[in-house]
Amino acid sequence: MAVIWTVEDEENISILLMKIIASMGHTGHHSHDGTELAQHMKKGLPDLLLLDLMLRGKNGFQILADWKQDPRTKHIPVIILSARSTEMDKVKGLDLGAEDYVTKPFSVRELKARINTALRRVSPAALRLEVGKLVLEPDQRLVHVGEETISLTVQEFELLHYLAKHAGMLVTRSQLLADVWGYQSDTDTSRTVDYHIRALRKKLGDDALNPKYIETVHGSGYRLLSDG
Repeated sequence: MAVIWTVEDEENISILLMKIIASMGHTGHHSHDGTELAQHMKKGLPDLLLLDLMLRGKNGFQILADWKQDPRTKHIPVIILSARSTEMDKVKGLDLGAEDYVTKPFSVRELKARINTALRRVSPAALRLEVGKLVLEPDQRLVHVGEETISLTVQEFELLHYLAKHAGMLVTRSQLLADVWGYQSDTDTSRTVDYHIRALRKKLGDDALNPKYIETVHGSGYRLLSDG
């Protein structure tokens, strides 16, 4: 499952894009413009960005240029979706670093194919996450702490990967239940999140009372310490 963001100011198209992303089994988030995109980047980053060009405020070319100059996002592929279909626009977008350029109106089947292709091209180096002493390699589901490789279950890895993508930020139990486990309700009578956090801490050699990696924010959730 990938995380795909869109920046699109036409409501009908944004709704369609969210439906396409969901139908492919991915998680989507929509921003209307560059300002909303910048705000959402404070909460994490996607695996792929679908970007319109004609936006209020910063246009798509300006957003793309900033995206490719930012060390946090320069490896994240961008597909331009635009009604602008001139060769000059396409060349400019690709020269700025876009992975692909799809003109509107587009077919759903074609867009899905372009998304799949872009996600396949994401390199292991781009997927690799480093948070303090923790190194995650999602393509192989490996976690390293210094020279040691830690063996995690699939669910433990998905939980740690989610925390790592939001390193330094408070992540609530409700967020984890929805985004990692896919629960529709934030009621967790089995204490799934807490159980997996305890298992992660044990494997990482972490101490809940004096955490190096995972901090409990009482009454709210957890935070992966970015300087662990």
